[in-house]
Amino acid sequence: MTKKNTIIFGGSFNPPTIAHERILQSCVDYSQNINADIWIMPSGNRTDKQISTPRDVRIKYLDAMIKSVNSSNVTIVTTELDREIYVETYDTLQRLLIDYPDRTFLWVYGADSIETMAVWKNGQWLLDNLEILVVRRNGSVIHPLAKKVTVLNVDIPDGISSTVVRKCLNDGTSFDHLVSTHVKKHLNNIK
Repeated sequence: MTKKNTIIFGGSFNPPTIAHERILQSCVDYSQNINADIWIMPSGNRTDKQISTPRDVRIKYLDAMIKSVNSSNVTIVTTELDREIYVETYDTLQRLLIDYPDRTFLWVYGADSIETMAVWKNGQWLLDNLEILVVRRNGSVIHPLAKKVTVLNVDIPDGISSTVVRKCLNDGTSFDHLVSTHVKKHLNNIK
């Protein structure tokens, strides 16, 4: 049986920036080469990160980001967001493998995340087995122990992050250059 390829692009997306949008567009472009669909998976709370933005607001952010790319094969999957316990990548993967035995998963990570993956829960197993689409980050190298890596070439300007957007929102300064038109419209509605 041939398995369906599924690209998982996870993150807090709080809110999604043009960097997230460019990564998503790169995933869309790459998906055409491997006949894959794309699941955007907003992260749940982790031991190292708590996200106070309400679930429905985060989903609206993602809907707005998806409008910025030209694709019908992008779906929001709330597997991590809806869990009531702290979320670990290994646990999420094991759940997905049980729930979707007909799929092969490719996970999108920045090179900086892969640098720390060895210390994650079952990190060495992830480095050995996870199929990773890696986005290069300035100052980061692709971890040499990651066994199944494909580089996504994405042009991401420096200094763009969800943290910077939230700071602009709090300070009342312009964030137009940090988010897409669709996300900006949504953010302006909740200010």
